[in-house]
Amino acid sequence: MEKTASEIQKERIRELEQKATALIKKCNIATLTSITEKGYPRTCVLSIAKADYFSDIYFITSKRSHINGKATHFETNPKASVCYYAQGDSVTLIGNVEFIEDKKLQQSVWNETDRKFFKKGIDDPKFRLIKFHTIEATFWIEGKFRTCKYK
Repeated sequence: MEKTASEIQKERIRELEQKATALIKKCNIATLTSITEKGYPRTCVLSIAKADYFSDIYFITSKRSHINGKATHFETNPKASVCYYAQGDSVTLIGNVEFIEDKKLQQSVWNETDRKFFKKGIDDPKFRLIKFHTIEATFWIEGKFRTCKYK
């Protein structure tokens, strides 16, 4: 039995998602964009703390400033964008950030090299674990371009 056009499209999307997941596992670094208090995008380069799947990415950041900085931006506006790249392939994501308070999860992503920023580890008052969740992905993988929307 022949596959329908819809089935073929879903297969192609699943293949891109699998390749995007493999790509993020090669990446240690991604860009994360927040929206400033004046409505401008602000992009930072961050280490990826955890990413089991292409669309849900964890980052450790600091709440050093009450005036500006990504933690403050995300408290006001959770909208964000993430981009990661390796070997000519890239994924650009649009979505939302949430703050993760779960100590077990925080401990699971903790890296001792972060102690230079957070003297008390995950109990440091400036420590923040954030999770980015995708609502739209644009893939450029192996010369194939596609944008997909998610809930």
